[in-house]
Amino acid sequence: MNNKTLRNDLIIIGSLLLVAVISLVLVLTLRLKKNLVAKIHVKNEVVEVIDLSKKEEKDYYIQGINGIVQVHTHDGAIAVVKSNCPHQDCVKTGYVNTSNRPIVCAYNGVYITLEGVDSVDDVEI
Repeated sequence: MNNKTLRNDLIIIGSLLLVAVISLVLVLTLRLKKNLVAKIHVKNEVVEVIDLSKKEEKDYYIQGINGIVQVHTHDGAIAVVKSNCPHQDCVKTGYVNTSNRPIVCAYNGVYITLEGVDSVDDVEI
């Protein structure tokens, strides 16, 4: 095998890998943002379910183990905006609008997960 053939093979393999990675990122990005529902848990029990596809702006006050946690929804995203926890990691997380990033307030035993809800239009790949 000469150098030119090897170089051409590497270019073809690299191009196919690049197309595959870009396709995977696009599919995951579109899938994660579609029909999201936020589930607010306190000590492993779901206490509130919020449909983020409505994109409404609203405050929720959740009673945690050590105090109230204020949760805010805005434009299809959710965030903890106020908590009495010492490190404020849950507040620093900011707004989340993808299912691969939970919000956790360990001090209050509160965590928020986002899940995609399948609709009739969804296509499984």
